[in-house]
Amino acid sequence: MTDRRPEPGSPWARHCPDAWPREWLDARGELPAGFSRAADPLEADLITGRLTERAFLASNRHRHAHANPKPRSDRKPNPVVAKLLGYRRFFDRLPDLNPRLSPGAVALWCWLWTCERKGHAHCSVRKLAKRFGSGQGTTVGRLRELREAGFVSVTRRGCTGRTCTVVRVRYKPKARPKPHTPTALVSGAEPLPKREQEHSSTS
Repeated sequence: MTDRRPEPGSPWARHCPDAWPREWLDARGELPAGFSRAADPLEADLITGRLTERAFLASNRHRHAHANPKPRSDRKPNPVVAKLLGYRRFFDRLPDLNPRLSPGAVALWCWLWTCERKGHAHCSVRKLAKRFGSGQGTTVGRLRELREAGFVSVTRRGCTGRTCTVVRVRYKPKARPKPHTPTALVSGAEPLPKREQEHSSTS
């Protein structure tokens, strides 16, 4: 076994001072005093001079980049996971609704969310009524509940017997626009009658 030690400031001392090349091990395979592990192939090449420090750093960066790839921010979520998260988020919002959705409206949303693709689902009142064993009027009422709660909105109306209606399905209610409030009501001042407004403008 050689009695070499990493020289101060050498690549061996800078990058792997605790590593010992396997090829320098004796017949017993014991590490010499002061070393805690066997060097990997790249480190052994660096220590023995078969690899320059620059080449060692480049190879090491390449190896770590492949071993620990950075997560991609543009990676699409798993479709099954996204679908399950949609169900969970929908049910999490139900207790806060006022008025509450009826059980039939909840079941109808679950079916539409199951059928949705890229946020849209094809919807036929006649087929939905047949599937749930209810009348078409009841189905229309349940759709109205979902629409008023903000979970469903119609993007394209279909023709009876020809095309289905396309609806946008959401797992969280769509934000409703705030009603416009006149400035006079916000400030607390009542608007002047028309005659007094003309008088005040001429004075």
